[in-house]
Amino acid sequence: MNKLKINRNIYSDESIATTLKAYQGFAITTVRYRKDYATVTFWKCKYDEEQTVKEFENYMIGVENS
Repeated sequence: MNKLKINRNIYSDESIATTLKAYQGFAITTVRYRKDYATVTFWKCKYDEEQTVKEFENYMIGVENS
């Protein structure tokens, strides 16, 4: 299990949701929203867990910038 803390002032909830949907086939994820951040938890990753989290972040950056 690995957790990723995302600043909601930088990334929109829509970008987070889009990325979560895109990664459904790569890991089981849950998200917990707080006032200033969201925490995504990763379980049962198809590939290396740390690499999956890093790729998730990269994908989310691309979604936010598009």
